[in-house]
Amino acid sequence: MKAKGKRQKAKFLFIIFSLYIVYSILYAHHTHRVNAVSPTPQVIPLNEKLNNQINDLKERIASRVAQLKLVERRGIIGTVTDISNTQITLSDLKDETRFVDVDELTKFSSSSSKDFGISDIGKETKLGILGLYNRESKRLLARFIEVVSTPKFYHGVITSVNDKNFTLTISLTDNKQVTTDIENTTKTFLFTKANGLTKSGFSKIEMSTRILVVGFPDKKDKDKIIATRVILFPELPKNPANSAVSAPTKEPTPTEEPTPTGGKKK
Repeated sequence: MKAKGKRQKAKFLFIIFSLYIVYSILYAHHTHRVNAVSPTPQVIPLNEKLNNQINDLKERIASRVAQLKLVERRGIIGTVTDISNTQITLSDLKDETRFVDVDELTKFSSSSSKDFGISDIGKETKLGILGLYNRESKRLLARFIEVVSTPKFYHGVITSVNDKNFTLTISLTDNKQVTTDIENTTKTFLFTKANGLTKSGFSKIEMSTRILVVGFPDKKDKDKIIATRVILFPELPKNPANSAVSAPTKEPTPTEEPTPTGGKKK
């Protein structure tokens, strides 16, 4: 009985061991098939997508760098020749035509008005403009626009001096007359060959003196100049082409023939 029990137990262990071997072989075969059929999860497509994003970013950066190389900050001064809601055409100091673009970021300013905009700009207005200049299109995208006043120069001879109102009347080389207002801020100088340029004052201004005036037109009176600087040239002769200040010529007074006193004519 004991021998029979041992044989049954050995047979049972053999069956268990055989089943374990068969199960291990089947499991290994199944795992190999699964690994062979199932690909690696989406590693290559993700890398391609990342590379595409990097290349796109590189192209954008290169394009932006190229644009920045074409654009520079620049300022111009010129006189308006044409204007619309989005563009201003100027003639600059070199008489070259400049095109200026205006957008919602453009700021305007004027000393004569607080609420100043593009609608207040007209032809012949002198503007100072700062913005971004494109060297390829040769256009300026305006960021700041301001109405500017450039000083004017007048050269002539003093024909009258008003001590009460501190004004001068100057006859220019083309025989035109201009009234000059001497303010407290006006700087007056006197130029001589011996002393050069020296400070002077209104009391030293005399008639028929050659004068150079630097100033701005009066906003209330277009025929008057507000002088910022005056230079007197007392040693220079008056302009002979200026008939308004040329020295008057006296006509010879006719002399009367003596009345004969009883002498006889020959």
